[in-house]
Amino acid sequence: MANNLMNYLPDYYNDVYEMQAIMNAQGDVLDKAEGEQFRLLLNQFVTQTDAKGISVFEDQVGIKPAPSDDLATRQNKVLMRLLPPRPITIWYLRDLFATLKIPATITVEHDKRDAIVEAKSAEIDSSQIDNIKYLLNIYLPANMIYEIRVALNKAKISSDIKIGIGMWSKATTAAQANVSQFVN
Repeated sequence: MANNLMNYLPDYYNDVYEMQAIMNAQGDVLDKAEGEQFRLLLNQFVTQTDAKGISVFEDQVGIKPAPSDDLATRQNKVLMRLLPPRPITIWYLRDLFATLKIPATITVEHDKRDAIVEAKSAEIDSSQIDNIKYLLNIYLPANMIYEIRVALNKAKISSDIKIGIGMWSKATTAAQANVSQFVN
């Protein structure tokens, strides 16, 4: 019990059973209230919420979570909607990817007005790719395009030739025809 109220009792209550029972019961209630207060405090911050707290944020910004979304994905979707406006720079987008734990790198080819996002298929999943698409659609200027390049895992190709030996058989039969029945 975190809140041991017995420590706050005066000495003359040490041998009073009723007062000890009251303090133990009140300590349990105080523990539950403190836990609920701490949960409410954490639910004020998107990255610290539980499932009940994130649903409040989703309702506020109008997000309908998919049944397959886990808590971290739901938190990232809410964060992307609530981000404060900042100047859009490549450094800001890199920091944003790091904050949202998106394992991808972004580069910009200024002469082509092209933003290129590169990731490895073993490190990124489809929900993170959806987050990247959302961010780039919101933050990139209208005259820029973007490419998302996902490198596939390396596969080893061997040039060995497999040769097998098998048996093939053929059975033929021949029957003599009775030619005496043919008339010329």
